[in-house]
Amino acid sequence: MKAKNQDVLSLIKSMTLFHSPMIKVVFGHRECVNEMIDIILGRHLHIDEHHVEHYMSNIKGREAQFDIYVKSEKMRINVEIQRKEKGATPKRGRLNLSLIDTQEIKKSSEYEEVPESYIVFMCEGDYFKKGLPIYHLKLTNKETKEEVDIGQEMIYVNGDYQDEDTVLGRLIHDFHCIDPNEMYSEVLKKWVKYYKEERKGVIEMCEICDQLKEMGRIEGEIIGEKRGFTNGKAEGKIEEKFKIAIEMKKDERFSNEDIQKFTGLTIEQLAMI
Repeated sequence: MKAKNQDVLSLIKSMTLFHSPMIKVVFGHRECVNEMIDIILGRHLHIDEHHVEHYMSNIKGREAQFDIYVKSEKMRINVEIQRKEKGATPKRGRLNLSLIDTQEIKKSSEYEEVPESYIVFMCEGDYFKKGLPIYHLKLTNKETKEEVDIGQEMIYVNGDYQDEDTVLGRLIHDFHCIDPNEMYSEVLKKWVKYYKEERKGVIEMCEICDQLKEMGRIEGEIIGEKRGFTNGKAEGKIEEKFKIAIEMKKDERFSNEDIQKFTGLTIEQLAMI
């Protein structure tokens, strides 16, 4: 690997399964998606097809990108792997579930033929701050306190919960691992090692990182730690920094502080965008 790529290699080594480039490649493999879904649902799901970075839109043009979209015979699942709480708001879940209905319900469908739909937020922290490992949000009859089955559910996984005596706790542990050798899941370990240590996998990751950087989407805090590298890539062109900042502002996962660290622009300059 050429010397000029050493900074990129360092970035790849520091990534976990919460980082966009690693999500893109690892969960491109069906067995990794199945491993995650089966543990979260607590049962095996036969997956007919799945997509990473899958786009959906409604008739008014409102578009959303799903980190992972899973289809089985009678179920649709959107998995969002979230580092920031802002991106895990239940209203985002409502939007994404509505987009699934828009796309998946056929004109002639009977009510009972509507597929079940789930959105799973795999959070880096505890979104609800209640200390539980997992939260299930379903429609409830307010007066009787009984659940009403409409075939939709939101699931929040608490990323702070790493009780390694439980299957879910071990999965969460694996998501936080920088070193794949410390992972419990043999499936996840195999593919994370491939993209961090094996030549073909590392080359693929380098290409993805270059593409994502041009779009302003590499995670801000990692790039902030490697600021000399990013400044060099920007080649001192202020217009290029503004271009990247504009792209990053389109992604709600990035704060102004993240964008500032990534581009080197000042807060005053960002205010101009």
